[in-house]
Amino acid sequence: MSILKKTSYLTIALSTILSVALRAHGETPFPQNSLVMQKCSACHKLDKQGRIEVIEETRKSPEEWKCVVDRMIRLNDAPLEKENFNPVIKELSRYLSLTPREMSQIAYINSDENSQYREIPKNDLEIRLYRACVRCHTWGKIASHRNTPAQWGETKTMHLAYYPTAVLQMREMNWPKEFQELLEPLSKMFPFESSEWREWMKNRTNPDLSGEWRVAGYQPGMGYYVGTYGFNPDPQKGEDEYSIEKHITHENGTSLTFSGAGTLYGGFHLRYAMRSSTSGEQIEGVFDLDSSEMDFTGRWWNVVQDKNAFGNEQYHKADQELKIIAAFPQSLKAESGNTQELRLIGVNFAKNIQLSDITFSDPNVSIKKIKKADSSEIVIAVDVMENALTGPLKISVRGVPYKNPIVIFDEIDGIKIFPEIGRARVSCGPAYPPQGVQFVARAVNYGKDRKADTPDDLILEPVDAEWWLEEEDTSVSMLMKGLRLAGIYPKFGREKDDDLQYLNASVDNGLYTPVTTYGPIKERVQHTQGTGLIAIGASYNENGKEYKGRSLLAVTVPDFIPQLK
Repeated sequence: MSILKKTSYLTIALSTILSVALRAHGETPFPQNSLVMQKCSACHKLDKQGRIEVIEETRKSPEEWKCVVDRMIRLNDAPLEKENFNPVIKELSRYLSLTPREMSQIAYINSDENSQYREIPKNDLEIRLYRACVRCHTWGKIASHRNTPAQWGETKTMHLAYYPTAVLQMREMNWPKEFQELLEPLSKMFPFESSEWREWMKNRTNPDLSGEWRVAGYQPGMGYYVGTYGFNPDPQKGEDEYSIEKHITHENGTSLTFSGAGTLYGGFHLRYAMRSSTSGEQIEGVFDLDSSEMDFTGRWWNVVQDKNAFGNEQYHKADQELKIIAAFPQSLKAESGNTQELRLIGVNFAKNIQLSDITFSDPNVSIKKIKKADSSEIVIAVDVMENALTGPLKISVRGVPYKNPIVIFDEIDGIKIFPEIGRARVSCGPAYPPQGVQFVARAVNYGKDRKADTPDDLILEPVDAEWWLEEEDTSVSMLMKGLRLAGIYPKFGREKDDDLQYLNASVDNGLYTPVTTYGPIKERVQHTQGTGLIAIGASYNENGKEYKGRSLLAVTVPDFIPQLK
């Protein structure tokens, strides 16, 4: 055995001993009458300190605790009744959850819409972990766990026991050996014990969500919206259970009302499910609370994802001190004499607000008029001089700053389509409806270097663009052009790219929804289904100048096992 391997194993062993020693001085956090003690200890033995083996060696997000408990029921016949499932998840999340900072790093994985988020490794170690683990799971799932070194080792054992085919699937490497070598890095990246977790558990509060909250958000394809949430405790369902009402109004005047219920996990992680009384649509949402500010941030999404409808939003307790939670629009043009309207959304604005109460970081930005002022919204007419500094502009109301500066720009240099590559899914019967992609074209200022796609680019407001689809040529003639020029003629690849012929559909305000189904198409080569790779384009005209953007669109098969991330 090499010195390096001996050192690695010794480090893991010492870390395990230290972890056990640290925990040995404390008592189990679970009361004797808790469901976790009653139900889980039937299989998981108690150690000498009364701790539940395995369970109290790991911390997870509520979503991952649900996966684990569900697996215990399906594979191990865990004695847990349906009505006790969520209460057990709440107990586990109360004492063995991630911290708010840790949760913020995986927020994208906790929502269940047709996510367009792309995971990209940041360094050589992550590249290695991606090869060993992200072939099957998302990086977000792995980062949803904080384990002792011993439990990271048991993760390898579990995979070999439940999924021995993983060894063959990963045959380009010795997967058990590779995982063994990655145990130490995993234990350091995602440790069970941390001073951050201990400090947070020590100072954690039990927030009361009761009352009204002011919300501001953005829904791609629909634009900005504002409104209110109302939370009422539901003691019949249990602690941290709420009935919720939501009322929002979009900039185009569309108003929606939702009602439903939500659960607060671990004192900060909210999940809800609601239905609209006006449109009938069902939505779900996941949000994390900053209890020091009484701010929720997160995302909601339509349960049926044919329109890829979702919204990013923030809401703040209405009875708190003055705070700006949003500003619309989020960018203003430096153009003397062109008065622009700016809306500030928040709580406890004074109705008698004065011009002097609102200040900007740049003296070349001034307020001409207060058009509206009440406790939750201020609308002002703003003049941005041509010599105003481009970039972030700070704004304050009565000395209270807005945390997200708005952007000042001098001109539009182009447009950019988001996401840069979209993923849609075809349908497969009523249980698997199509999943669309909502593209958004946004104006871009290229910054001081006036070069596209560089770090100083300023991403501006969405624009009202014209949309179209076009072929993305992946045929042999394109992919192998260099080889053919060199006299090499490969015997693989596609002779003709015909994806657009089968994937073509209308694009309404940037929304693409597949019209094909998961089934063979007789006319296609090898009778393949209606999937493929095409491109989506957008154009925008302003002051006689046309700007164009282009993104890729991958249309793939249904997500048959959505719970595996």
